[in-house]
Amino acid sequence: GESVRGAKENLPNAPLSLPRANIERLVNQLALLAEGEGAVEEIQPGDRIGDILVKTHQISENQLEQALSQQKPVGQVLVDMGAIDEGSVENALREQEDRRKKASATTSLKVDTEKLDSLLELVGELVISQSIVIQDEALADERNRGLHKSLSNLGKITKNIQDHVMSLRMVPLRQTFQKMSRLVRDLSKKMGKPVHFNMIGEDTEIDKTLIEELNDPLVHLMRNALDHGIEPPEERVAAGKSSEGQVTLAAYHKGGNVYIELVDDGKGIDRNKILAKGVERGMVTPGQEMTDAEVFALIFEAGFSTAAKVTDVSGRGVGMDVVRSNIDRLGGRVEIASELGKGSTFTVKLPLTMAIVDGMIVRIGGERFIIPTISIRESIRPGKEEISTVKREGEMINIRGRLLPLIRLHQILQVQNAQFTNPWEGLVIIVESDDKEYGLMVDDLLGQQQVVIKSLGPRFRGLPGISGGTILGDGRVGLILDVSGVVTMN
Repeated sequence: GESVRGAKENLPNAPLSLPRANIERLVNQLALLAEGEGAVEEIQPGDRIGDILVKTHQISENQLEQALSQQKPVGQVLVDMGAIDEGSVENALREQEDRRKKASATTSLKVDTEKLDSLLELVGELVISQSIVIQDEALADERNRGLHKSLSNLGKITKNIQDHVMSLRMVPLRQTFQKMSRLVRDLSKKMGKPVHFNMIGEDTEIDKTLIEELNDPLVHLMRNALDHGIEPPEERVAAGKSSEGQVTLAAYHKGGNVYIELVDDGKGIDRNKILAKGVERGMVTPGQEMTDAEVFALIFEAGFSTAAKVTDVSGRGVGMDVVRSNIDRLGGRVEIASELGKGSTFTVKLPLTMAIVDGMIVRIGGERFIIPTISIRESIRPGKEEISTVKREGEMINIRGRLLPLIRLHQILQVQNAQFTNPWEGLVIIVESDDKEYGLMVDDLLGQQQVVIKSLGPRFRGLPGISGGTILGDGRVGLILDVSGVVTMN
C-alpha cells in the first residue's frame, strides 16, 4: 500500500505523454487492489452509474461521495474532477441499460396445470418403458455391451427430464407463509397478545398439489400456537419473558422431504395435564409407561381438547385431528417437541411431490408391493423366541425389549401363495404409523426404487391399505401400500 501512495504523491513528475487523469485512475486502481478490493462485485440491474463505476474500480468510494455532494449529474461531476473520462461514463451508462434490458426480458409463461399433469404422466410412462427395456434379458448377452451403455445414457437423460418436469410443478411456500403472517396479525389483535412473527425459508419449493392442501393444517397449527401456546403479556412478564411472543414459521429441504416447523416461545405443553385427560377419556390406561412423543401425540386424537374455555379460535375439540388426517393424506407426518415454560415446536414432514414415491419393493408369494420409504424404520429376520401372542393384543414381535404388533401381510392382503407362513423364516419390516410402530411380515426384500404413482381409477378408489399402483421394471403392476390403512385393517 505504501509504495502505491508514494507513487501518487510523485505524480507531478510523470511524463506528459499520458493524460494525467489516466495515471490518476491507474494509481487509484492499484491502490484499491493493494487494499485487497480487487474482487469484482456483481453489477445489479438497479445499480446507479456511480455504483457501477465503484464496482468496476474506476473510481473510489470517496470520489463518488464528493461527486454526489454536488447538485449536477454524477457522471459530469466526475469528468470535471478529472477522476474519469467521458468514454468510461458512456460505457457505464451502456452497461446499466444492458442490465435493465436483460432483467425485463426474463418473462414467465402461464401454463395450465392439466397440461403439466399430462406431461408428467407421459414422462412417467417414459421412465417405466426405459426401465423395462434395460431389464430385458436379451441385453445380458456380451455382444450387447455398446447398446447397454447407450441405454444407460438414455436412462440418465430420462431421469433429468423427469427432474425438470417435477421442478415445473414446484412453487415456493412464500404465498402460504404470507397468509399465515396476516392470520397472526389478526389473531394477535383479537386476543390482545403482542406477537412477533418470523418467516424462514419461504423460498423453499414444494409440489403445487401439496401447497393447496397445506393451508388448512397450517391455519389450525397457527391458531393453536397463539391460543394455547403464547401466554397473555402479563403472564409472560411474570415468567421473566418479553411481553411480546415469538412465533417462527420455517421451511427447509432434508433428505428428499420438505420440513415445515412452527415454533413458539409460549408456555409449552403440560405433559401431566394431557396424560390426565387421556386417562379420563379412556385413551390411556393409568400407570402406562409413555414417552413424551407418545403423550403429545394424544393431542391429535379426535375430540381431544384441553382448552379451559371454548373460544371462537380454538378449544372446540376440532382442529388437531384435522391437522393429522390432512397431513397423513398427503403422505406426511406431524411431530411435536415441547418444553414446559419454554415453548413448543410442531414439525410437518412432507414428501417433495405426490407424483413419485421413494419405496422399498417387497415380495409376498408371486406378488410385489411397494412400502413407502418414509414409513420404514428397519427390517429384521426375527428369532422364533421373539414372537409371542398377547391376550387381547394378538400376535406381537419383541424388538430389543419393545413389543410391537405383528401384521401378516399375506393374510390381510389375501395373497394365496405366500412362501413363508412363519415370521422367523421370512422378513419383518418395522414401519411407523401415527407415532406407533408395527412389524409387517413379507417373504423377501427386492430393493429400493423411485416409482411413478398411478391412480387405480374410480373402481378401486378407497381400497383399504392400497394408495395406488405403479408399473415395475418387468412391466408388471406393483401395488403401493398405505401403511396407516394396513394398520387399521389388522
